[in-house]
Amino acid sequence: MMFNKIVLLILSFFFLFIAAPGTMLAQEAAKAEGTPKKGNGMMSLTKVAPVLTPISDYTGDIRNRFTLFGDIGGERQKLYERGVTFDAMFTQVYQGIASGGKKDDTGEYQGLFEYGVTLDTGKLGVWPGGLIVANAYTSVGNTLFEDAGNLSPVNFNALLPTPDPSRTFLMEYYLTQALPTKTIVTIGRLNPSNFLDRSRFANDRRSQFLNAAMDNNVLIGSFLSFSTYAGLVVQPVNEHLSVYGAVFDPTAAPPDYGVEGGLFSDVGSGAGGEIRWELGDGLGGTLNPVFIYSNKDTAEVDNPFFPIDPQTDITLPIEVPSYSDNWGVIFTLDQYLWKPERAKKAQGAAADRPSPSAAFAFQEPGIGLFARFGYTPDDRNLYYMYASGGIGARGVFQSRPYDRFGIGAYTLIKSDDFGSDGFGKLADVLLEDEVGLEAYYNLALTPAVQLSFDVQWIDPGIKSTDNTVVLGTRLFIQF
Repeated sequence: MMFNKIVLLILSFFFLFIAAPGTMLAQEAAKAEGTPKKGNGMMSLTKVAPVLTPISDYTGDIRNRFTLFGDIGGERQKLYERGVTFDAMFTQVYQGIASGGKKDDTGEYQGLFEYGVTLDTGKLGVWPGGLIVANAYTSVGNTLFEDAGNLSPVNFNALLPTPDPSRTFLMEYYLTQALPTKTIVTIGRLNPSNFLDRSRFANDRRSQFLNAAMDNNVLIGSFLSFSTYAGLVVQPVNEHLSVYGAVFDPTAAPPDYGVEGGLFSDVGSGAGGEIRWELGDGLGGTLNPVFIYSNKDTAEVDNPFFPIDPQTDITLPIEVPSYSDNWGVIFTLDQYLWKPERAKKAQGAAADRPSPSAAFAFQEPGIGLFARFGYTPDDRNLYYMYASGGIGARGVFQSRPYDRFGIGAYTLIKSDDFGSDGFGKLADVLLEDEVGLEAYYNLALTPAVQLSFDVQWIDPGIKSTDNTVVLGTRLFIQF
């Protein structure tokens, strides 16, 4: 058995699957004619792709800069140019149940403080092409999960680092390394929700949708947690295609750094690609197909996207079915439908100089659509199918270039073929498909300070919960 796991681990490392920053870097590497170098002659990843750090330019006045504190006497930008960045952000959410749920007229405040450091080994003169990243999360306040009474959390931020504030946890510490073949390798502990199924219009819990099912494919939570040990590889083929994959430990999860049974005692892996195109005049689109596998018992994977676990919290004392393997396929699509003329001109004139903010560089001005789909076997997953879609936008109004808004819907489909007769019958009595709608407007007071207004309507997957309307506000500050 151990030999088989070792073989699976070795093979999986060569058929890896996820990377958002890695994919961005692979796109830049595929287009690069030469190798950008610092004065010491070593390759620098943040010279190739500044978006690998949250902010690459700290200068400017308080109305226009991308951080609240700015350059701090000129020293912060100097540190960046030397290869060292310190970044922090605070997302504060207040949500209330306007009607329905398990307890209406209820409101809760929750905050998530994220802070970290990156070291560019090329700029530092240590070795070429490396980037060391460490990020910690601290949560405060309370969650609205039990009062809302549905499956997909109405505030994605409140899941991190765990659904039980207040906690502090070092979520990520990893190395990204560029190889001479333009291959990008990442290894260490990371938060997969920062890497998985990236979408320009529905992936940023800080300034786009709040519901977890609108920002990520929630079926991924059946395979791994928000902080796990993994190895990632991205290989650009050309400007229109990158292939990638990963091997990960499906057992590792906050708030523990150790892994029961030992590191990679269980193994997960996957493979996929990113296909890119343009439908004339700069209207780009992407498609990400991914296959994912885990040998871990599916009943033991506590899906981090579901703070209410329907397999244990709701259906006890009926025995939960147990299976040793699980697999799934997911697809993520986005497509620009319209871009303002100023964005097209800026894109053509400064294609090699993206926005100093990684978030704004990823979502260029314009309107587009997005869609996600996920499928897992219905005989081993209580909720086996997921879909979401909608429209998102940024900078539609010339006077408001950093404002964003979006509207979308999601659904979670319950299996009719999961578990024994006793478990299945009880699940049918207590659970059903879940459907949700969400709309938001994100008002950029400055590029560094953003205020959102959000409304959600949910037909919960828990039958005892009435249809729920949740109203919320969110204040995001990039320090």
